[in-house]
Amino acid sequence: MAKVIGVQFRSGIKIYDFRAPEGDVEVRDFVLVETVYGEEVGKVRYVGKEAKTSKDESLKDIQRILSDKDVARLERLKEDHQGYIDVFRKKAEEHGLSMKFVDFEFSLDGEKVTFYFTADSRVDFRNLVREISRQLQKTVLFRQMGQRDEARILDGFGPCGRPICCKNFLTQLDNISMDMLREQFEGLRNASKVSGICGRLMCCLAYENGHKKKKPAEDKK
Repeated sequence: MAKVIGVQFRSGIKIYDFRAPEGDVEVRDFVLVETVYGEEVGKVRYVGKEAKTSKDESLKDIQRILSDKDVARLERLKEDHQGYIDVFRKKAEEHGLSMKFVDFEFSLDGEKVTFYFTADSRVDFRNLVREISRQLQKTVLFRQMGQRDEARILDGFGPCGRPICCKNFLTQLDNISMDMLREQFEGLRNASKVSGICGRLMCCLAYENGHKKKKPAEDKK
């Protein structure tokens, strides 16, 4: 067993375990870690958890905790380069690619830009990446995400009037099926009434799955 911290990245709701560093680290801290995409900034979602590790599986270290100055720098970089959004949209249209822009972020050194987008199917964006990289004079990465991850990034409120669950507290996205819908809403014909802002069936359908209320038995005279 090893002490780990959970880190969540902009690209998805999944949380990854890293070796707990020496010194204080708190939930909601931003940390710099090494991933398959290079150095990335993630947000701490839990600390002090014990996790099983095998000989073939080694935990990666946290490189460092970001300071307030680091976080402010990332925010400033994004604010100063809002024109990148138009570059992405214009170039995607020129290449005839159906890609919906979601968000973008800089690496801590400001030399890498990651664009997040949604699409109805897989997109061959290799030529587009090269062209945008040449124009921006930056290392450019594209990351495709699903509609539910898009909703988590954009944030908002559900039909219940509360902040959407995937932004507020969920750490994994369950598979929401039509069977769950049929079990909890007999006779419902319009699925849009139980769809979230992402357009998919609401995650909260999983909360009461298998707990359908039984109809009270009729009194026998």
